[in-house]
Amino acid sequence: MSESKHSLDVQLLQAKWVLGGVEPEQLVQAAVLALEQGFDGTALQQLAGLSHPATRDLGTLPARAFAEMGLKPASEDEAVSILLDRDEPRTSAVISNFRHAFPDFLQRWRKYIAYEGGNSSGSYIDMGEVVDFVVEDVYEKGNLDETRRAFQFLEQQLLGADEETKNLIGLGFFETLQCFASWRQGGNRVYEQFLGPMSREIWVDLQRMWAGKSGLADVIRAERKAKEPGKS
Repeated sequence: MSESKHSLDVQLLQAKWVLGGVEPEQLVQAAVLALEQGFDGTALQQLAGLSHPATRDLGTLPARAFAEMGLKPASEDEAVSILLDRDEPRTSAVISNFRHAFPDFLQRWRKYIAYEGGNSSGSYIDMGEVVDFVVEDVYEKGNLDETRRAFQFLEQQLLGADEETKNLIGLGFFETLQCFASWRQGGNRVYEQFLGPMSREIWVDLQRMWAGKSGLADVIRAERKAKEPGKS
């Protein structure tokens, strides 16, 4: 976690601290910055004076310091709400748009934010939550219309998408879905009925890439061989 010297968001800092997403040394650095920006108080000064503390060394200092910055204690649920109000943690536009298009995804996303301490784990890890939602919360609950809508949403996102977005949807969603669903009842082929034209092309390419491979190592070896001189 890093904070700009020009804009310390104390509520965001508190939210991530409550969720365990801020290391003690980072909190010390934030306390120094808070003092530089005009906040003051005994707890803030004590916190800013610590050197490489462990969490157990801090005691009630963080709560007292946040109070000196005008904040009330926040629960984990309130901390997640603070993050969501700020569109944090930052993720890809595809996942952000998905969250707004599928309100039922919010409950799973809230738990994920809390688990990750309010910090970003990267868009590919984030996309795993979308896969879990589509499989466990939608398709396996028998909601085929909503499953179809999720695939239509991703198909729409592929239209005119840049390479980064295509890779995120292709590898982050469809490849993860193929692997994850292959171990579940019905396998991954049950999702082929929902594929749009571009999604189906990605799906088939992934199947071709994994054909005859027992794991990721086999895929990597095959790709390296294909790049060798004289190979096609």
